Parts: sequence; structure tokens; C-alpha cells
Amino acid sequence: MIRSVLSLKPRPGSSQDLVRFFEARKIPERALASPGCLGVEIQNLLPGGEEVLVTALWASVESYQIWLDSPGRHEDGVQMRPLLAEHGEAVGPARLYLVARCANHQNTSVSR
Repeated sequence: MIRSVLSLKPRPGSSQDLVRFFEARKIPERALASPGCLGVEIQNLLPGGEEVLVTALWASVESYQIWLDSPGRHEDGVQMRPLLAEHGEAVGPARLYLVARCANHQNTSVSR
């Protein structure tokens, strides 16, 4: 399993607008419908919300790539742009992490 992590810097005071954008475009639901997507989370940095972190759990790098190539992804980025900060680091690099161990209430432990 891998986890994708994307850091977004919203315009000042726009973090909730950015979260609503993800909801309105049904991005989490579309990702979950993509083969190999196991979960999606959208998080606001506390206390001021000056960063929105989007993470997802994927069965493999290949399943993540299918999502990246899926219809609507480019348009998501175009429509999101007005909600992001104007400086060059409004969208951080997407990072992929190999999930070495995972534990939660659903499954006691999963190792790789």
C-alpha cells in the first residue's frame, strides 16, 4: 500500500472554500471509485487553516497513477487555482509513501 500526500496553500481565509470545492466536485468520491483507492482524507491545519492536506491510501503506485490520469483531474486543478495562494508554493509536490505498517479499529494490524 502507498499513501499519497498533497499540501495545498489556500488564499488567506479560503481554507473552508477549498474544502467545499473538493466536496462540490466530489473529488473524494471520484477517487474512491477509482480502482485501488482505499480511502481519502482532506485536512485543515489548525489553528488558522493556512494549509489543506489531501491524503489517500492506494493499493499500489499503479492504482494512484490511474487516478492521476483519470478524466476530470486536469479540470479540477484549473478550477481550484483561484482558491490557492498566489505565491509559487501554493501546491506542494505530491509525495508518495510506502505504508510499512497500519493499525486501526477496522483491522488490528496490516504489515508489509
